Amino acid sequence: MKTWKEQEVAEFAVAVISKRSIASAGTEYEKSGKGNDWQHCVRLTLEGFSAARVLNLDHIWQDMIENRKTEFSGEVLASEMIESSGESVQLKTPYEVEIRVSY
Repeated sequence: MKTWKEQEVAEFAVAVISKRSIASAGTEYEKSGKGNDWQHCVRLTLEGFSAARVLNLDHIWQDMIENRKTEFSGEVLASEMIESSGESVQLKTPYEVEIRVSY
């Protein structure tokens, strides 16, 4: 039996919308596809302040695939490590994530 990470879907669509401010709100990432293409949307890298922000969606995908859910919409925090005065600081940035799947 295949694990959730090996499953294929008939179709999927992912949208990541910025929640940083009203002025800069907008879709920062969109992807759609079929089969196992969704596996490229489990961990997303977005532009950050000084480095990349990482948006980890594995727990959402796992729940959707294992339970055959067709929609997810909610806030997810992206992590970014920045250097400030010689110290590493982790920033958390909220994004609205929307995922649609058909099986």
